[in-house]
Amino acid sequence: MENSCYSLFHTVVATLLLSGCGAAQLGMCAPHAKEEGTPTQNWAECFSQPVAHEGITHSVLCLNGDASKPPVILLHELTGLSPGTLAYAEELSKDFTVYVPVLFGEKGKFSLVSGLSAYWFGGVMEFFPGGEWGLPSKGSAPIVHWLRGVVQKIGERHTGQRIGIIGNCLTGPFPLALLDHPRVTAAVVAQPALPLRFWWYTEDDKASLGLSEDDLRIAKASTATIYGLRFETDCIAPPEKHQTLSNTFGRRFINGAIPALAYQTDGKPTHAHSTLIGSWKEQALAGQASRNARGRVRTFLLKELHETSPDG
Repeated sequence: MENSCYSLFHTVVATLLLSGCGAAQLGMCAPHAKEEGTPTQNWAECFSQPVAHEGITHSVLCLNGDASKPPVILLHELTGLSPGTLAYAEELSKDFTVYVPVLFGEKGKFSLVSGLSAYWFGGVMEFFPGGEWGLPSKGSAPIVHWLRGVVQKIGERHTGQRIGIIGNCLTGPFPLALLDHPRVTAAVVAQPALPLRFWWYTEDDKASLGLSEDDLRIAKASTATIYGLRFETDCIAPPEKHQTLSNTFGRRFINGAIPALAYQTDGKPTHAHSTLIGSWKEQALAGQASRNARGRVRTFLLKELHETSPDG
């Protein structure tokens, strides 16, 4: 009975969310369809128990305790730690020790509702204050502080190794806020979707990365290289966001935007958003652009992480 009520609550929440102008635009501009890909290995707690930091506790998953490969933190999308996300993590694990924090929802479950509920009802709206996602105007969101604790733990395990971080969609800009750790030298900002608006998007929102001024100062003080990804026709991660990245980081920013011709067929408009996970297809021509993007990200991380770390 309790589960039924919980499910009903989330259904009602989803209905309310989709009635907002901003939420409707999210659905049209950035459709989140179930991805391809199924994990084949056992993703378990990395540190024997969930990581507790700054009053927040979440699981961080990995495949085993081997720390010989350079560490990469993969942050999941608005749809949670889906099977497709874990499958991508397994692909990355061929070259890297991959860590996957569970920011909301359940391991291996695709749920857009969980992500929307966590974000909009987790401290962003004024009538739901104090949640993990907070308000960027008031400084770093609590979830960002927690992630800094995760980066610290991973850095302690990988002494002397460089660290890479991949953010996607809702978490797209987060790697920038984690550049305060001196060994985070590579940040992948994939289709940054913050801020997500319930009612409408302003012109400032289009250029915003959804981070606080404190977060941006941290990022600008770093020497890390930033690789940006988005589909040309994605209006939730519009070109203004990449322009902001370019203006902020100059030569440190690599623009990996995917042109429409690379994924549109027969000249027909295609709404695409998730560059590395949602649009990945193992065989189909429609997935070639995403497969190519994964290849470029792999090359970028290999280059940036296989060097001596800044602190030795």
